[in-house]
Amino acid sequence: MRFLPKEKKFFDLFDLQVEKLTAAAVLLRELRKHPQEIKEIARKIKQLEVEADAIGHEVVDGLHQTFITPIEREDIDILRQNLDNIMDGIERAVNRLVLYKIPFSAFPNAITKYFEIIEKAIAEIKQGVIEIRNLKKFSHSLSEHCEKINKLEDEGDEINRGSLGKLMNPDKTSAEDNLEIMKKKEIYDTLENTIDSCEDVGNVLESILIKNM
Repeated sequence: MRFLPKEKKFFDLFDLQVEKLTAAAVLLRELRKHPQEIKEIARKIKQLEVEADAIGHEVVDGLHQTFITPIEREDIDILRQNLDNIMDGIERAVNRLVLYKIPFSAFPNAITKYFEIIEKAIAEIKQGVIEIRNLKKFSHSLSEHCEKINKLEDEGDEINRGSLGKLMNPDKTSAEDNLEIMKKKEIYDTLENTIDSCEDVGNVLESILIKNM
């Protein structure tokens, strides 16, 4: 059996996963500025999702090959899964915007707010993943990152309630309108679930902190 370096391998892979998420967040910002480029941005995000999946597989392979891990094996695997869920959610939401041919103007504020929250949460996650390398040194700041992620998820809940309330209670509808409503609802739900996945990552980071202090 080949043993991987205990102290660096998994942390390095998590850093790589978060790099892909950060790149996806940048593309979401670009999408807000240049919605007419959505097809090309969706293609780039899909490529990031494929690359992130490959990194996730490396984490799993590492768990199979490593006898002693720097943090609990279960935490490593759950963190991997939740980071992957964020990328999957981003890719799915943008893909649906393209697939359903919904003009960006049809989401006056909600989409922008969702994207902004996801971008902010990923920034907090990036710092948190860096800091789990040295929990004793960064215990306080890591706890703060987790708290900020939780507050961002609360903001996401408020946006989701307001957006769905307006979407599901129109003044009047036709059969065509109802179809558009269902398409938009799926995208809203996907983005809300993506923000929930960010909170899941924060919860895992907090659990890792508690277990290793």
